[in-house]
Amino acid sequence: MYNTIVASHSHLRWLVLIFGVFAIVLPLINQNEEITKKQKLPALLFLISMELQFVLGFILYFFLSPLGLDAFSQGIGHVMKTAEIRKIAVEHFTLMISAWIIVHIGYKKVKNAVNGMALKKASLVYFGICLALILAGIP
Repeated sequence: MYNTIVASHSHLRWLVLIFGVFAIVLPLINQNEEITKKQKLPALLFLISMELQFVLGFILYFFLSPLGLDAFSQGIGHVMKTAEIRKIAVEHFTLMISAWIIVHIGYKKVKNAVNGMALKKASLVYFGICLALILAGIP
């Protein structure tokens, strides 16, 4: 079960990255000032893929992975001194939780956007920061 969830978590990251790029680029390409539901779809797909990734990561971190919460059984000093463990147990976890929060804020801004410029700005700022955090945190 562990190997299946790790593989799923690993492969789903590509969808997250693709949907993230679409959520940033497609609103910038669109020249209309009028917003349709179709223009908000990339943001929704990015949010959904992040949610799936979060659930898989949550299961791994708290229940299955030796590099998750179990890593702290040897003490926080051991975790912080060992780069391989620290990368997953602390850095990856912190960056991905931050990205997950920012994608929710960004989606709310995109959903409430009243014109094309607000949609472009929200997509670029929030989803851009989110993608930067994701890319920084990928092991």
